[in-house]
Amino acid sequence: MKEPEKGYVLPITTYLNQKIVFDLLAVIEDGFAQVTNLNISTTKGTTTTGSTEGEVGFGLYGVKTKIKAAFGKEKNSKDEKSANEERVHTPTSLFSKLVTYLDENDLIKDISSEEHLEELETGSFVRFKSKLEKNPLVSMLDSFEQIGVIAMSFQGNAKGGKKNNDQEILKQIKVMRKGLVENGIIDLICTINDTEKLKAVIPVYLDYFAHNNMNEIIDGNYSVIGKVVKVVKDSDDDINLFRNTGFKLFKQRTLEDLFLSMNKNIDEQLDFPEIRTKISSPSILVIPMAIYS
Repeated sequence: MKEPEKGYVLPITTYLNQKIVFDLLAVIEDGFAQVTNLNISTTKGTTTTGSTEGEVGFGLYGVKTKIKAAFGKEKNSKDEKSANEERVHTPTSLFSKLVTYLDENDLIKDISSEEHLEELETGSFVRFKSKLEKNPLVSMLDSFEQIGVIAMSFQGNAKGGKKNNDQEILKQIKVMRKGLVENGIIDLICTINDTEKLKAVIPVYLDYFAHNNMNEIIDGNYSVIGKVVKVVKDSDDDINLFRNTGFKLFKQRTLEDLFLSMNKNIDEQLDFPEIRTKISSPSILVIPMAIYS
């Protein structure tokens, strides 16, 4: 195996928007010469078919591209078992090739401090390291739902009236949470470079997480690559965390009063996050391409 070139990306992707990766590569390449879902045949006659349904980063594709990989396995007589053999890529390897291309052409801006926002404009590709957390209200409702389910399981043969009341409360929590996750999209809040002041908001599709599970990235430190759609540098501007939810018709002041009341009524023995309705300056709103380590 050849040594990887400087700057080559070897990511473990936890979140990957494959559509964005394929679209951008197709633009760079002026269309792919050929993309096929791969069937791998061995000398023993067994066949494995790659698929991307439900899993991120596990699809196998035969892709003919103009962008050269920085390194790869050299072919030899043992490798050439089939006349129809072609180079294989997964969505993650295509993402790595794309990032390498963007880096080589100085198209990615690395963000680690508030001063870097001055260099940004809408449409800039950005990369930053950050600690990730859910929209605080969604996080709180998730916890309430889990606590409610556990509490009801311990009730056993409780009286019908109390049990029905608890079930109704749990149902209301589920309905409220559903209203916050429109079309499978949820906001993640990023604290960039462990700096409490500088934030990024990234709307993510739940389907693009590995195993459709985003819980493993919460409170972890990951790298994020995406495209800026809003830069907030003015104290009078902000990013509304409910812009894509059923709460978007409410005035922000009304929501703040509602959630302030909820914060006051939370049991002091429970450690729930402070509910916020907006992310103020300095911050950026980014469409994420990938979250990786």
